[in-house]
Amino acid sequence: MKSLYNAARTGFTEIWAHKTRSVLSFLAIAAGSLVFIDAFSAIFATYERIEKQKEVSGMARMKISQNYSQTFSSPDEYVPPPVISYDDVLSLRREMPGLYMVSPEARDWRNVLQYGERRMTTSLMGVTPEWAKRDFVYKLRGRFLDWHDVENKLRVCVLVKKAAPPPGNSFSKSMLKKYNFTGGFDMLVAHNDMLGETVKIDGFTFTVIGVLEELPYSKRPGTITGYSQDYKVLAPVTTLTHYNFINSYQSLDLSIDTGNEQNYDESLRKINNFLKIRFGDGDFFIVENQLEVIRERIAASMKSALVTISLGMLAFLAGGIGIMNVTLATVFARTREIGVRRAIGASRRDIMLQFIVEAVMLGLIGGILGSALGYLWGVPIKVILGMGGSPIKVWMPFISVLIAAFTAFAFAIYPAWVAAGLKPADALRAE
Repeated sequence: MKSLYNAARTGFTEIWAHKTRSVLSFLAIAAGSLVFIDAFSAIFATYERIEKQKEVSGMARMKISQNYSQTFSSPDEYVPPPVISYDDVLSLRREMPGLYMVSPEARDWRNVLQYGERRMTTSLMGVTPEWAKRDFVYKLRGRFLDWHDVENKLRVCVLVKKAAPPPGNSFSKSMLKKYNFTGGFDMLVAHNDMLGETVKIDGFTFTVIGVLEELPYSKRPGTITGYSQDYKVLAPVTTLTHYNFINSYQSLDLSIDTGNEQNYDESLRKINNFLKIRFGDGDFFIVENQLEVIRERIAASMKSALVTISLGMLAFLAGGIGIMNVTLATVFARTREIGVRRAIGASRRDIMLQFIVEAVMLGLIGGILGSALGYLWGVPIKVILGMGGSPIKVWMPFISVLIAAFTAFAFAIYPAWVAAGLKPADALRAE
């Protein structure tokens, strides 16, 4: 312990006596520590975001829609595409009650909404309460659609209040403005308390029972299904069918979540069999395997994060090489000192300990400095620059400092071994 204390005191004296050289040495490690913290926070943020997205979107997802290529493949043998009706959805639910979500959806793309004397274009979407089980990135005011609304075909609706768009360049903003056909509706919902109000949609009176407020982009967990829908007005799918918003030849799309990945393949097989038995040919429909899409997106995100963390490790490696070179130069510059210490009784272990402790001290200083800079870069500076802050956890700087110290230790072993291997007589004759 006394040897370690003496080595630390000598090392501090040497560092202080050669400030410029010492600063250049630990700055390399500080840069590595900064990059490592930024990289580690990036991979942690990616993992955290994926976990939140998995919770919101689910993993075992599939989507069923009409296969138009099958029905239009031959102009001389046109076959009207089969239609998935709400009765078909109920039948699927009865046959496969273990499915977590079976959400029938149908959109009427252009509708006229009238509120008082104001008329504006909107888009009407037919759903059931199942819709809210996945990809729900909203804050609800009032209530959502319930099964009483669906079963009784009630004329009730839920309006979607859009969040402010994320920062973008002038081109994207101009394109958004140019093609925003429902801008009037968005302004209406944004500047009026519509909860409990009555509106007319294509001449039919609807009561607004709820308002879904989109979460700000900074707080939105996002979805990993690969689909981004711009919803405006949600109403019971049975109501839209009953009042001919959705015509009899329009098929419902089905968004299905099997509940877990383990039974996904078996559920997929049963659903394909259901379609084949129900409609005579399963090829009339496309069953999109969203589970594979989600897995690919997660793998790509993790690969990107691992590349980032590799850059942090390379920065540490460069810092370690820098400390090794500086320590070697220090050994050759202090050859006579080493000879004197060996002559008065210092062992090879004492010589090695002296240079290793000095290098580790440089690593610790660099790690602490880099951790402080990493926190400043990851939280306030990134926020000021509009890049979004990185989630710096308490243990990240601690791990970074430990890695910095270990890197310095590992790269100081060879120079320390060279110093300890010098013979006292040769070292004393050195100029």
